[in-house]
Amino acid sequence: MAHCNVSSNGDTVAPIVVIGVGNEVMRDDGVGTDVVRRLQEENLGPDVELIEGAVGGLDLVFDLEGRERAIIIDAARMGLEPGAVRLVRREEIEQRLLPLASLHHIGLHDVLELAEMSGIRPEIIVVAVEPAEVVPGLGLSATVEAAVPEMIGLVQELLARP
Repeated sequence: MAHCNVSSNGDTVAPIVVIGVGNEVMRDDGVGTDVVRRLQEENLGPDVELIEGAVGGLDLVFDLEGRERAIIIDAARMGLEPGAVRLVRREEIEQRLLPLASLHHIGLHDVLELAEMSGIRPEIIVVAVEPAEVVPGLGLSATVEAAVPEMIGLVQELLARP
């Protein structure tokens, strides 16, 4: 049976949120929202909410409120081969081991710190892919498009964990 959590403004929210972050008019940077749209075709259950988070920023704090777990899907320059997919845990973001938000206006590290200062502390896991093309344009590069099934599979595995 599904259970819901309550945010500070009294709204009921699913305990798990999957947030796709990115800018769809910058090619591979739009992978997060693309993956979330594809996940909307799956039956993920009532405990999961999917959010197309656009370019993220401070709005992510509100999306995290009242959650137990958050899976964030994003393109990130990690120094890997283009199309490489990696799970990044909160501790790695905290230590700034990865420049996870160099593609957006405010860093994910900063958003998570602000959330924690506000008492918002869900378990955070990022499903990140190394972009091949972050240039103006629509659609993913063939390299990142080929990584999307792996990203979806990782999200599904994470959701299957208790």
